Amino acid sequence: MSLFLWGNTKMSSVFLFALKRLYVFSAVVVMLAALGCFEPCYAAEGHASFASLLAGGLSPVGLGGYYSTPARFADPSYGLSYYWMDEVEETSWNMSLEFGNHDHRVGAFVAYLSMDSLYRNLYSELSYARSWNRFAIGASYGVDMEWIPGGDFWARHRFKGALDYRWREIHLAGMLSGYTDEGVSPMVGVHWISDESIAAFAECDFDYLYIGTVFRWKFAEISSSYRFPDFAVALQLSFEISRYGISFARGFKHNSIAWNGLHVTRWLKDERRKIN
Repeated sequence: MSLFLWGNTKMSSVFLFALKRLYVFSAVVVMLAALGCFEPCYAAEGHASFASLLAGGLSPVGLGGYYSTPARFADPSYGLSYYWMDEVEETSWNMSLEFGNHDHRVGAFVAYLSMDSLYRNLYSELSYARSWNRFAIGASYGVDMEWIPGGDFWARHRFKGALDYRWREIHLAGMLSGYTDEGVSPMVGVHWISDESIAAFAECDFDYLYIGTVFRWKFAEISSSYRFPDFAVALQLSFEISRYGISFARGFKHNSIAWNGLHVTRWLKDERRKIN
């Protein structure tokens, strides 16, 4: 009799455990389904120079950053981001803004990098793009100022030139960038944007290949990027409420120090720019 009661109690516990897990799973499915019924949000960029590409530097929309193309379609907004590395005192404050209309886009990006008490860097960039229905061309000019506290100071000039061509849901893009005292670095890529809720990209700078995906819902966005060879990965989770957005990013690679990023963005229009 006691064995029978023990068996019934055990079966009841297993049933309740499974029922709880089923309830949680159903709630998550319902929440994601509800989020999927609304328009997406776009994550901010403003990447620091030591952060790997995440949203794709050749993306046709988004706030500018150190790696981003100037050939973008305007989506007026501004944002602030903060990056830091694990285990070392290396941080970066970044500010991006852009404004424009269907035909023109003007953007600015400023980044301040601090490495312990040994090194400082201030990078400023101004960009302009002319856009049409299926095509955008842009250029940018940047000043990179570096100094050692109490020591030497030096400055360099950086240029970018880029274009973006849209064919249905596919964007083909290319960019040339470099400092005046160095060679030119090319980058080419393709971005696929389906219904503005799912996106994927592949970009190559002829040293590395970057492959990434973006999944968007009403209030949330998940981005991922992978680099080959010398494998590295970056992930970003973003949320949007009204015209405000916040996101957290983390990147890491084998035998290297990981980095983290926090972004806050405000869009100036109620509706995001439609790029398809």
